Amino acid sequence: MGLFKKKNPQDAFDPDVFTITDTILDPPRFTFLPAIYQDATRRKWAVHQRGATPRIFDYADVLQCEVVEAGNPEAEEVASKQEFAQRILANPAKAAKINAAKRNMCLGMGVIVAVQTGKDEVSNLEIPVMTDEVKRDSSLYKSYRNVAEKIKAEFDAMGGLA
Repeated sequence: MGLFKKKNPQDAFDPDVFTITDTILDPPRFTFLPAIYQDATRRKWAVHQRGATPRIFDYADVLQCEVVEAGNPEAEEVASKQEFAQRILANPAKAAKINAAKRNMCLGMGVIVAVQTGKDEVSNLEIPVMTDEVKRDSSLYKSYRNVAEKIKAEFDAMGGLA
């Protein structure tokens, strides 16, 4: 019974240092995605990977945030079938992306947050929102996009970027 019991995320934090007031990202169980929490009273946020010590940041550490997609809508044009065949042999993954983009497909979506991690050090926190191939005009795509925009809005507000 206790094996699948949902743990209290606050247990990973010292309540005198960080108290969860909001959950920005609560990943599905059995994934390697980190949870992201906010402490609005102390103006802090934290990334917590299961089994690891949480990393706590200040709101001011958020430098930039953007929603990114895999599968460029402006796909490259291929001159001939022979050239397309050569591209497939040379780089199958790139050829698949070009083909998917032509079919108005999004191959993945996420949010990238530039974070000040040291005095002169900036790291990117990449938050995957979707890793499947989805048509851009579908309701599923719009739903994923709304989730990504909500996460971005949270980070923009924290960093004063809104």
